[in-house]
Amino acid sequence: MTARTSATSLPPAGDVRSRPAPRRRTRRPDFVTMALGLPVAFMAIVYAYPVGAMLLKSVTEPKPGFGNFRRAFTDDAIWDVLVITVRLSAEVALLTVVLGFPVAYFLSRTSKRKARFLVLLVIIPFWTSILVRSFSWIVLLGDNGLVTSILEPVTGDAQGMLYSESAVVIAMTHILLPFPILIIKGTLDQIDSSLPPAARSLGAGPLRAFAHVYLPLAVPAIVSSGMLVFVIALGFYVTPALVGGPKQSTIAVVIAQAVQVNFDWGMAAALATLLLVIATTLTMIVRRLTKVKGLVAL
Repeated sequence: MTARTSATSLPPAGDVRSRPAPRRRTRRPDFVTMALGLPVAFMAIVYAYPVGAMLLKSVTEPKPGFGNFRRAFTDDAIWDVLVITVRLSAEVALLTVVLGFPVAYFLSRTSKRKARFLVLLVIIPFWTSILVRSFSWIVLLGDNGLVTSILEPVTGDAQGMLYSESAVVIAMTHILLPFPILIIKGTLDQIDSSLPPAARSLGAGPLRAFAHVYLPLAVPAIVSSGMLVFVIALGFYVTPALVGGPKQSTIAVVIAQAVQVNFDWGMAAALATLLLVIATTLTMIVRRLTKVKGLVAL
């Protein structure tokens, strides 16, 4: 009787509900993971908060609604400034890539000792303030500047290039040129130098081997560096304000005037939002058209 009672009191073998659930091991993040995650979280907060505040001001000041965007879209002067800003940025991006690729190619093909010294010369301008470099171009491109003195026998014009679109493009190209050089050089260093000789051994000429074998491998760096310069140039303020004239006013100059002169924070935030939308849209279009994997989007 006792054995029968104990047998009937046992749970059936197929009854899973009576079995205790296995304990899940909670994996706690270690110290290294937390230490590496804190800077990432800090940067996310630092970038997300200003952007969020800008978007909020664009639709809340001076009163809630989309009045700031309506004024921006209906103002012909703002559209002209946007066109000038995009055109200047595109010209500077194209020039920096065209001028930077030969330098990066030479740095990637020279000896490591010489390349370190030359890369140092490329980085040195970063140690100088953009304001100082912009003022130096005012001296060089002025009526009595060095550039004017050199070009005067050729052009016959003693008037300097200051306060013109050419002056803004030259100054911005000089300031942003190190970015394509360093980015493209990093990619060219990873390309096998034996590929062009191998193509030439198969019957391709030097130009064809370079254009069909070597250059396509450098296209991602060329496109990404150009887009980086383009996005940075969209928000340039100091150089166009000093070197350019009223006809070369960029959207950053208009934003500064809206804040400092008109105290119109809502309009300034709306223009900054338009600038962000333009940069993001053009970056996505270039990525789609070029079909470059791993393109840097800013």
